[in-house]
Amino acid sequence: MSDFTLYYWPVPFRGEFVRALLAQARATVDEPDIDAVSAAMQLDPRDQPVPHMAPPMLVDNTSGEAVAEMPAICLWLGERFDLLPRAPHPKALALKIVNDANDVLDEMTLDGGRSMWTPESWADYRPRLRHWMAIWEATMEKNGFSENEAEFARIVTATLWGTMTERLPELRSILDQEAPRVAKLTDATRSNGPLAVQAEESRRRFGDTWCGGDIEKSLRRAVRT
Repeated sequence: MSDFTLYYWPVPFRGEFVRALLAQARATVDEPDIDAVSAAMQLDPRDQPVPHMAPPMLVDNTSGEAVAEMPAICLWLGERFDLLPRAPHPKALALKIVNDANDVLDEMTLDGGRSMWTPESWADYRPRLRHWMAIWEATMEKNGFSENEAEFARIVTATLWGTMTERLPELRSILDQEAPRVAKLTDATRSNGPLAVQAEESRRRFGDTWCGGDIEKSLRRAVRT
């Protein structure tokens, strides 16, 4: 039996942060198929392992404990596997990183595909994406991600920008311009050790897919204009 069961769609997106942290902790994980993920969503909340609206949901197969929502799962794993800083302020900054990452994902998918990208809406959004990258670069300059206690922030940062710019390569030049230190950190973090193995496994499983569905199709069309 694996250590955990991750309920998530067969795409990188939010699930990739959970996969990366589990890989860093060298924990084993099962991922049920789409039908099982959908079935878990549709259960009465009182019958779910943890009441939730949508995946990701992570279940500890030994204790039965479960957590949903990507930032909450990341906090759980960070605490459990000693990946978070111990001091209150560095810990708060690390949690800010994962919440910022979640915000970027929401924006990049227009709140989960409530509308579709057009060349015009993408052109309007691009300065904001650049600003997000600048925020990451400034955070790295001010706080640094090189200390052992910054492991959590490094993993989240590399997973966000590495996965996004790998699947949407048109964005890599923007990252290089706005956040060269972040780009370098991302490459280094995903090129060695368990995160390199996890990234390669993700490429094997999901190919070029990032978030999936019609929203990804519209995003790809927009960024190519």
